[in-house]
Amino acid sequence: MAFGALLLLACGSAGAAQLDGRLSGAWATSPADCQKLYVRSGGGVTFRQPIDQFAQAAIISPGSVVLPNQTCQVTSVTRNQGLTKLDFECKDTISYTQQSVEIEVKSSTQMVYRPNGDKTLDTTLIKCAI
Repeated sequence: MAFGALLLLACGSAGAAQLDGRLSGAWATSPADCQKLYVRSGGGVTFRQPIDQFAQAAIISPGSVVLPNQTCQVTSVTRNQGLTKLDFECKDTISYTQQSVEIEVKSSTQMVYRPNGDKTLDTTLIKCAI
């Protein structure tokens, strides 16, 4: 599964299949990546041009997750023992994919992304303060 799918992460209400509002914003693996990948634009945050298609980053809003190379919509959210499992559909310029991830929210500024429930693939993301 592409890292991009990763950021779809983070928790929502099971009925609405929406992301938790406290996770809205730009996310990356380090403060340096935050500065490299994002720029303020029109009162919000966008990817800096040209977009690094392989960056481990996402812009999360209540209804969607925008990744460097695709846009995703959450289709279901389930919570179990401190983990949030997300199923979602993503589209890029040529295809649609269905994906599943587990997210462990550490705080309002840090989360762990776990594709397919495999702890060896954990990626920690921080919320960018830009």
